[in-house]
Amino acid sequence: MKRLTRALLAFLLAFSSLSIDAISPFQYSAFATLNDAQLENFAQNNILFYDPSRAAQGNCISSRPGGNVSGSNVNYAGVQVFSDADMQAIETNQPIYQEAADRYNFPWQVLAVLHNLETGLRRYNPSNGQGVYQLYSYTGGGTNQNRFTPADSITEEEFRRQTIIAAEEVSRMAGDLNNTDNIKRLFFRYNGVAQTYIDKAIALGFSEEKARNGEGSPYVMNRYDAARDPTSASMSPAWPGRYVADGVYDPSATMSGFGAFVQYEALAGTGICSATSNNIAEVAISISWEGLNSHSMYDPKPEYVEAMKATGVWGSLGGYPPEGASCDRFVSTVMRYSGADPNFPLGAVGTQEDYMRAHPEMYQKIEHRNDYSVLEPGDIFISYAQHIYLYVGEINGQLYQASASYGDRTGEHFPGVYFSDNYGGVRYYNVYRRINY
Repeated sequence: MKRLTRALLAFLLAFSSLSIDAISPFQYSAFATLNDAQLENFAQNNILFYDPSRAAQGNCISSRPGGNVSGSNVNYAGVQVFSDADMQAIETNQPIYQEAADRYNFPWQVLAVLHNLETGLRRYNPSNGQGVYQLYSYTGGGTNQNRFTPADSITEEEFRRQTIIAAEEVSRMAGDLNNTDNIKRLFFRYNGVAQTYIDKAIALGFSEEKARNGEGSPYVMNRYDAARDPTSASMSPAWPGRYVADGVYDPSATMSGFGAFVQYEALAGTGICSATSNNIAEVAISISWEGLNSHSMYDPKPEYVEAMKATGVWGSLGGYPPEGASCDRFVSTVMRYSGADPNFPLGAVGTQEDYMRAHPEMYQKIEHRNDYSVLEPGDIFISYAQHIYLYVGEINGQLYQASASYGDRTGEHFPGVYFSDNYGGVRYYNVYRRINY
């Protein structure tokens, strides 16, 4: 097991697999300094723990024996991406992925994902001559002098050779692969750029520039968010349709597996466990404008737009009020995008409070008695069937909320937290807290 700093604040996340819920750095419990025996126990039992020294990188740390995989191994909905057997294979192969990727200065997880998608993590040459990584151009479709033969299992040394060749080919395809857009573009090009998928991404609301990164390709983005998840009731009607064979497009077909970029995030730790999406209050602030009425309701912050699209909230009101100018949609976006609750309902407000009441294992009602000292960042204020907003903490000596308003303003954070108000007559707020995550 790789030794991490022993001066840890640790938070026990899971005992069984790498499938975890996101955690809040405001809410972790502190262990005493961990000794070697405790760390070894964590490793032997595949326990995940929170390491504040890595928080700025936004990584969930796996204590799996020998493991350096920093991703959460879950997608936006908390579904496990790689099986335990897959993870073991990846960890076995990781030194070779790392060696090859380091030569060209890009994340080794890119090679792991391509290996998984092309030959299921096997060290095996398929009969088409294109090798472990299915290098079509390099091998001339498996027909030139570079073809990989015979069609059989290969040695570790041959696997290393092919991995280094794949790394060189990958490095030429999409620029700096420490940039996530370029990683998406790489996967798109690797599978084959299709105008149909560019058009699909535009139909989903992406710019043409983003569309050319593969946002509309199932190979790249399947099950990345609710809109592009065939297992979700919120899947966009624009998502079905894919090539099921060379030159054969089925407009109703979907795929069940996880896209390449979803797999990459599951390994690399840039998604649900990232610093921008691991805490309710942090996410609420990051996707909202600062200052009350500081921006037009027609101008949601770009990060808010991205979050709405990623969680299936975008377009859910049919065009009015303008996207983002809805209190219930704002809170739903934050709860989903933060990973705190991927199933938090879109609205209306009364439905959202009914949901929290129905799940006491997830939501604790805070008996506040108008006492602000009992609040914690991320607490949800809700006046039944009227308004909902988030308390996001104290900033410069003032208590801040983050909220939107139906047909009035898009997401903003500003001073002013209250347990009752006089909007349309006195309305009183209950406070709920997401717990056990």
